[in-house]
Amino acid sequence: MRDVLLDTSFLVAPFETSFHPLERLRDRHTGVQLCTLEDVIQEARSIRSGRYADSVPDLIDHSEIQVLETEGEGPVDDLLVELSDSFVVATNDRELRRRIDDAGGATVYVRSGDHLEQGP
Repeated sequence: MRDVLLDTSFLVAPFETSFHPLERLRDRHTGVQLCTLEDVIQEARSIRSGRYADSVPDLIDHSEIQVLETEGEGPVDDLLVELSDSFVVATNDRELRRRIDDAGGATVYVRSGDHLEQGP
Protein backbone atom coordinates (compact mmCIF):
# COMPACT_ATOMS: atom_id res chain seq x y z
CA MET A 1 0.00 0.00 0.00
CA ARG A 2 1.16 3.53 -0.76
CA ASP A 3 1.64 6.04 2.06
CA VAL A 4 -1.59 7.48 3.43
CA LEU A 5 -2.55 11.16 3.28
CA LEU A 6 -5.03 12.08 6.04
CA ASP A 7 -7.90 14.50 5.46
CA THR A 8 -9.49 16.61 8.19
CA SER A 9 -12.51 14.32 8.46
CA PHE A 10 -10.22 11.36 9.14
CA LEU A 11 -8.08 13.24 11.67
CA VAL A 12 -11.14 14.05 13.79
CA ALA A 13 -12.55 10.49 13.51
CA PRO A 14 -10.72 9.21 16.64
CA PHE A 15 -12.75 11.73 18.66
CA GLU A 16 -16.06 10.74 17.05
CA THR A 17 -15.94 6.94 16.67
CA SER A 18 -15.83 3.91 18.93
CA PHE A 19 -12.38 2.86 17.68
CA HIS A 20 -9.10 4.51 16.71
CA PRO A 21 -8.87 4.55 12.89
CA LEU A 22 -5.21 5.62 12.85
CA GLU A 23 -4.18 2.62 14.95
CA ARG A 24 -6.30 0.36 12.76
CA LEU A 25 -4.56 1.74 9.66
CA ARG A 26 -1.13 1.08 11.16
CA ASP A 27 -2.14 -2.44 12.24
CA ARG A 28 -3.56 -3.29 8.84
CA HIS A 29 -0.79 -1.71 6.74
CA THR A 30 2.54 -1.96 8.51
CA GLY A 31 5.29 0.15 7.07
CA VAL A 32 3.13 2.88 5.55
CA GLN A 33 3.78 6.48 6.51
CA LEU A 34 0.78 8.49 7.69
CA CYS A 35 0.94 12.07 6.39
CA THR A 36 -1.20 15.17 6.34
CA LEU A 37 -0.98 18.68 4.94
CA GLU A 38 -0.41 21.93 6.82
CA ASP A 39 -3.69 23.20 5.37
CA VAL A 40 -5.54 20.16 6.72
CA ILE A 41 -4.34 20.98 10.24
CA GLN A 42 -5.51 24.57 9.86
CA GLU A 43 -8.88 23.34 8.62
CA ALA A 44 -9.20 20.97 11.60
CA ARG A 45 -8.44 23.81 14.00
CA SER A 46 -11.25 25.90 12.57
CA ILE A 47 -14.09 23.36 12.44
CA ARG A 48 -16.82 23.00 14.99
CA SER A 49 -15.96 26.30 16.65
CA GLY A 50 -12.46 25.16 17.44
CA ARG A 51 -13.61 21.94 19.11
CA TYR A 52 -10.53 20.12 17.81
CA ALA A 53 -8.15 23.08 17.86
CA ASP A 54 -5.87 21.45 20.44
CA SER A 55 -6.77 17.79 19.97
CA VAL A 56 -5.71 17.37 16.33
CA PRO A 57 -2.16 18.79 16.75
CA ASP A 58 -1.70 16.59 19.85
CA LEU A 59 -2.92 13.56 17.90
CA ILE A 60 -0.48 14.33 15.08
CA ASP A 61 2.44 14.57 17.51
CA HIS A 62 1.55 11.37 19.38
CA SER A 63 0.75 9.38 16.24
CA GLU A 64 3.96 10.31 14.43
CA ILE A 65 2.12 11.75 11.46
CA GLN A 66 4.37 13.54 8.97
CA VAL A 67 3.14 17.05 8.15
CA LEU A 68 3.79 18.04 4.54
CA GLU A 69 4.18 21.65 3.49
CA THR A 70 1.38 22.80 1.28
CA GLU A 71 2.80 23.73 -2.09
CA GLY A 72 -0.37 24.39 -4.03
CA GLU A 73 -2.93 27.07 -3.60
CA GLY A 74 -6.65 26.67 -3.39
CA PRO A 75 -9.09 24.51 -1.46
CA VAL A 76 -7.66 21.66 0.60
CA ASP A 77 -9.85 19.10 -1.18
CA ASP A 78 -8.38 20.14 -4.54
CA LEU A 79 -4.87 19.54 -3.18
CA LEU A 80 -5.87 16.11 -1.88
CA VAL A 81 -7.30 15.15 -5.28
CA GLU A 82 -4.07 16.29 -6.96
CA LEU A 83 -1.97 14.23 -4.55
CA SER A 84 -4.15 11.13 -4.81
CA ASP A 85 -1.93 9.78 -7.60
CA SER A 86 0.91 9.45 -5.06
CA PHE A 87 -0.99 8.64 -1.85
CA VAL A 88 -4.00 6.72 -0.63
CA VAL A 89 -6.24 9.46 0.80
CA ALA A 90 -7.94 8.72 4.12
CA THR A 91 -11.18 10.71 4.21
CA ASN A 92 -14.75 10.30 5.41
CA ASP A 93 -15.99 12.98 3.01
CA ARG A 94 -18.18 11.24 0.40
CA GLU A 95 -17.85 13.99 -2.20
CA LEU A 96 -14.06 14.01 -1.87
CA ARG A 97 -13.97 10.21 -2.16
CA ARG A 98 -16.01 10.45 -5.37
CA ARG A 99 -13.65 13.09 -6.81
CA ILE A 100 -10.60 10.99 -5.94
CA ASP A 101 -12.21 7.91 -7.48
CA ASP A 102 -12.97 9.90 -10.65
CA ALA A 103 -9.30 10.97 -10.75
CA GLY A 104 -8.17 7.33 -10.48
CA GLY A 105 -6.97 7.53 -6.87
CA ALA A 106 -7.62 5.27 -3.90
CA THR A 107 -9.24 6.08 -0.56
CA VAL A 108 -9.77 4.57 2.86
CA TYR A 109 -12.59 5.65 5.18
CA VAL A 110 -14.43 4.82 8.40
CA ARG A 111 -17.45 2.62 7.73
CA SER A 112 -20.37 2.31 10.17
CA GLY A 113 -18.28 4.00 12.88
CA ASP A 114 -16.40 0.83 13.73
CA HIS A 115 -14.19 -0.35 10.87
CA LEU A 116 -12.18 0.81 7.86
CA GLU A 117 -13.20 0.34 4.26
CA GLN A 118 -10.94 0.78 1.27
CA GLY A 119 -12.19 2.51 -1.88
CA PRO A 120 -10.99 1.80 -5.40
